[in-house]
This record gives sequence, structure tokens and C-alpha cells, in this order.
Amino acid sequence: MTSPQPFVFERGPEVKRHAPATVRNRDVIAQALAKLLPECGLVLEIASGTGEHVVHFAKLFPALTWQPTDPDPIAVASIEAWRADENTVNVLPAMLLDAASDWPMTHANAVLCINMVHISPWAATVGLLRNAARTLGPSEPLCIYGPFRQRDVPLADSNAAFDASLRQQNPEWGLRSVENLQETAEENGLRLDQIVEMPANNLLLIFRA
Repeated sequence: MTSPQPFVFERGPEVKRHAPATVRNRDVIAQALAKLLPECGLVLEIASGTGEHVVHFAKLFPALTWQPTDPDPIAVASIEAWRADENTVNVLPAMLLDAASDWPMTHANAVLCINMVHISPWAATVGLLRNAARTLGPSEPLCIYGPFRQRDVPLADSNAAFDASLRQQNPEWGLRSVENLQETAEENGLRLDQIVEMPANNLLLIFRA
């Protein structure tokens, strides 16, 4: 298995940024999303980072409209630069949005969050689950990708080292347990519908109302 790498940005021309992990995981994530996303409608991406994922997915799923968001103005600028360069007409302008705050949108047909949960305070995950429950309709998916802990499943050595590195960088970061997410989701009216095993010791968690 490939060891997880710290989430880093590489500065590109002007404001565009590049996350090396994106190229490694975008196609396998897209393959999983093809079985989960609606044929049409709005996909809300939380913590879009550089913007590379959203422009890639927008090309693969042209019948969907994509709304990228991020709490960091530098990330929003990068998303806009990627959106302009890739000419993805089905990607809406990026929004400044903190996952922990109340979201301004009233409805999305799917919510996607990639590699946020382990590099943000727990409050961001709580906000993600709370707001997704309010924003999604019956059976519409919340898809969360990243490394996680699971009860009764030994933690891979690479993930254990990654977790220790994250907590050293910020004590509020670290791998979350699937069970804690499931409990918080249920408190907000969501159920854990599916766990998809992904390469490099990652998981894709699917929650639905």
C-alpha cells in the first residue's frame, strides 16, 4: 500500500496551486462517484482546496453542476484560476465557506468532501454532517473521502505514522473514527449507508438521510 502523504500545496503560475495527491486519487474517486452521484443536479463540494478535483470531475460528469467552496481565500483564488484555465462551464464560482458554520445554500443533490476531516478541527466535521443533513433531500448522498480509524480494524502502520504527524502539526487534527462520524451523523438525521475501501488505506463514507 502507498503511504499517505501530508497534504501540501505546490505553488503554480500566478495563484494556481497544485496538490500532488490529487493526481494520484482523482480517477479512483471518480470511479466510485460514478455509482453514487445523480445523473443531473447540483454537487456541493466542501473544502475544495486547490480546485483540481472539481474541474476534473466536472469534465467527467458534464450533466452535473458543481459548486466548489473553501474557507481559505487563497484556495478560492486557486479554484477560480483552475476553473478559468480549464473552461469548465458547469463549475460555479467558488464560494468562501467554513464547513463548521451555517451554509447559505438551501439544497444540493449531493455533497462531496475530500481530505478535509483529518486536517481540520472536529467542529468542521460536525458542521459538515449537520449542514449536509439540512441541505440534502431523502436518499441524496454525502460522500466523505480520506483516511479513517475503524473499530476492530487494525490501523495500518502508514496511517498510524500519518496520524502522529498530523497531531504534531496541530493537536486538533488527526484521523477520525468512522464510529464517531456515524454517531454524529445519526444525531443529525443521517445514516451511514456504505463504506467503500479505497487505495492507500483510504475510505469513502456514504451517508444518506
